[in-house]
Amino acid sequence: AGLDGIAITDHDRLVPRVRLAADLASVAPSKLAAGIEVSADDQHWVVLGVHDPALENLGWHYPELLAFVRERGGFILLAHPFRYHSVLPVDLERYTPDGIEVESINTPADRKHDIRALAARLGLAEMHNSDGHRPGGVGSYSNLLPRAARDDRELVEVLLSMKN
Repeated sequence: AGLDGIAITDHDRLVPRVRLAADLASVAPSKLAAGIEVSADDQHWVVLGVHDPALENLGWHYPELLAFVRERGGFILLAHPFRYHSVLPVDLERYTPDGIEVESINTPADRKHDIRALAARLGLAEMHNSDGHRPGGVGSYSNLLPRAARDDRELVEVLLSMKN
């Protein structure tokens, strides 16, 4: 799809480190990051920069997930807001993530203005993610980073620098 890098974020499952290393070797010189899409409080949250099996727990509540990710220096974003609810069922004012998905295959296009307004009000990084569940969807949306990231830690730094 012409991407310089990709983040693998399976639902409630981390990519094993051994598999990630093999996949990275197969796509070099492109970059490959590991993350996870965690289900919490009827929303999906993409977590990058934290590779802890505790993230695979299906019993997360968003405030605890946010604290867990922050304590470990990760990046967390709300994936496809308004996909399931016309009003978000979490208190983003009190528990502010780092980013929000403005565009993806699963983000309602008619709510893009609302999502951007929320991002501006809360100072969130605006993300444009493929959310590709099949090869044809990968690269349909992508993020232009202000600088390259050599590893997961640098990726978190770069993404945090993109906050409004």
